[in-house]
Amino acid sequence: MLELIFAAALMDTVIAPVDFGTVYVHEWGAVTFTEENIIFGANPLTDPDSDPIAPYQWEEPVARAPIVYFYGAEFSGTFTVTVHSGSFIETLPYPDRLVSTSPMPPQQSFNAAWEIWETTLNQEYLVEEYYCVSSDILDIWRTPPSYVLTFNDGSQEKFIYYECKLVPSSENDFYPILLQEDGAVLDPDYRGPAMWFVKDGENVVMDRIMGDDPLQGIITPDGPQNIYPGILCDWAGGTMKSEELVSMWDTWEGWIFDGSWSGDTLLIFPFPGSTIEGMTTINLRTDNDHEVKYSRFYLGILSY
Repeated sequence: MLELIFAAALMDTVIAPVDFGTVYVHEWGAVTFTEENIIFGANPLTDPDSDPIAPYQWEEPVARAPIVYFYGAEFSGTFTVTVHSGSFIETLPYPDRLVSTSPMPPQQSFNAAWEIWETTLNQEYLVEEYYCVSSDILDIWRTPPSYVLTFNDGSQEKFIYYECKLVPSSENDFYPILLQEDGAVLDPDYRGPAMWFVKDGENVVMDRIMGDDPLQGIITPDGPQNIYPGILCDWAGGTMKSEELVSMWDTWEGWIFDGSWSGDTLLIFPFPGSTIEGMTTINLRTDNDHEVKYSRFYLGILSY
């Protein structure tokens, strides 16, 4: 029964037939909150205590931003990421332009722009590994059927990845997470979808799920572990491809179930669009003035 519900949830996330006069830009990532740091990212295997920013140097939350994919009409053009309050610390590939847009110090805001010369489906010349992404993670991120992008220097990749650090201006910049003096907490009035995992001895199990989810009340700590991509598909509400959300879960699954996160409880929930747009903005300008549609899906992950 659970497998059928899981399959149905994935099918519900299949997007309507593509209009090949339109470019579709899809982005997924996560923001993790612990007692020590906030990481906005796609890769849970990246050590938040590693260079280039050591813990004793941190003044702002460290942000490792999402994976961006492109579909639909073939195009050439410029893709831009704007960090409204913060700065970039890693990009893949390196952008053609990286400029500060800060009106005055100490406020920081930056734009990164990539020139995309061509889109194809040919993966023959993709590299096998990067210094900042393991080969295993790279295989996961390349699973979705997105375009291969040819960049200004002749390199090719199926996605754009960037990392940044964010400077919160208020306690609710990451709503429904509130940043308080004693740490990050879930807004007590939040009633949206969420799921909880708890440590049970040497294992991590699902504790409960909240929200209008078809799996609510069915998942138990002893239930199967293969239904979670279906939950993400339901949360995404048809805005993302199934392969993207399976890749998203495959990226985070090992980290979730090995229990290496701090505390005894892990809370996972989808961020509202307004929170996502407050962190960064993405924009694609094509040379042929194609219509562009954006889908952005981020998880919040709080351990305590």
